[in-house]
Amino acid sequence: MADNDNLPSPAATDAASQPQGETLLAPDEPVQVGILTEGKATLAMVIVGLVLQESVPLDIYIVDTAESAVIKRDDVVFAMRLASDRGVYCGYEHIRERNRKFSVGRLRLLDELRGPLISFMDDDIVLAPSASHNLYERARAAGVFGFLSPVLKNWGDADNPLPGRPHYSPGGIIYQDPVVRRVLRDYYQTTTDVLDARGGPDRLWEKAFLSELFPALGRSSEVRADCLSYHLDYRERPVRYRVDDSIVQASVSHARTLAAAALATS
Repeated sequence: MADNDNLPSPAATDAASQPQGETLLAPDEPVQVGILTEGKATLAMVIVGLVLQESVPLDIYIVDTAESAVIKRDDVVFAMRLASDRGVYCGYEHIRERNRKFSVGRLRLLDELRGPLISFMDDDIVLAPSASHNLYERARAAGVFGFLSPVLKNWGDADNPLPGRPHYSPGGIIYQDPVVRRVLRDYYQTTTDVLDARGGPDRLWEKAFLSELFPALGRSSEVRADCLSYHLDYRERPVRYRVDDSIVQASVSHARTLAAAALATS
């Protein structure tokens, strides 16, 4: 059974109810932020960093794949209490998937992230104080778009699998309508990501997939120079030995295939 906090979830707009091609954002439409964690020590810092973002409505959802539930840690409990004091909804679920932690975890997050503005956040990335507000204001003015991402610091060259093309990075806002939602659910349900422990032999990479998906759907995306995020684990360097050009190209090809199918049936 999932471990859930007892905070009531606020009403969220279901993107599936929105007509395709229209932006129907309520004045206080929240950015729904999904955090997938394996229990990294920096998780509480990430939560606090989000909770203290100013002038942007946020809902936070945490899916925990760690062996021992992070909700038992004092630092996480205190961070979630701060969220409650600040009026920020912070949902939590502990799942016990072992083989496809990343993909199944993302899928569980999507069960909660049903609104038009969603964001995937890593458990070791924090946003600059003004980043969410700047992204949010741009999202509200952009109409239908692909994604708006911050510039990620302390991440080497691993944040740009496709040079010359905007790339999605943690904390970026995705515009989710029925087409995007269908494609994302299909991706996480049917593929094995490089971050999954076990699965089929043909692996894909989410970062390359998302970076190609939105151009394939005909939607513009931006990496915003006025929005910064920071990779907190300064001892860790990006692990790229599992990601080579064949995986990048397979991810690009799959994004184009799913986009074409989604557009054909929309």
